Amino acid sequence: MAAKLLIYHMDPVRIQALEGLCAALDIQPVRVDDASAGVPVGLLSGTTSLRELSAAAQTGPADPERITEEMIVMSGFTQKQFNTLLDALRETGLRISLKAVETPTSRYWTGEMLQTELRREREAYRAISDS
Repeated sequence: MAAKLLIYHMDPVRIQALEGLCAALDIQPVRVDDASAGVPVGLLSGTTSLRELSAAAQTGPADPERITEEMIVMSGFTQKQFNTLLDALRETGLRISLKAVETPTSRYWTGEMLQTELRREREAYRAISDS
C-alpha cells in the first residue's frame, strides 16, 4: 500500500509546502476538509472498508471536539519515510504540533476523535513536564 499523509485544518500555503515534501518522498498527500473531519481515518486513507467499519466496535475518545488545529496522520509509511518526513519538517521549519500514525485502533476513529485524544495526551505530557 502506498504511503498517505492525511492533512487536516491547514492553511493552503502550508499545504503546498507539505505537498512538495510529500512529492519528494513518494508520499500521497490527502487534504481533509472540515466536512470530512468526521470520517474515519481508515476510510480516508483507504485502509478500511465500509464493511470493516460497520463490523468494528468504534471506541475512542468521548465527545470529540471540532478540529481547530493543524494535524497530520501518517498511513502506510515505512520507517524510512517516517523518519525522513519528520527530519524534513524540522529542516524546513514546517512545525505541525499534532502528528499521528494510523494504527489498527485509530483507523476506526474520526479525525475529530484522533485530535481530541492527541490534545489530551499533549496536556498530560505538559502536566508531567511542568511538575
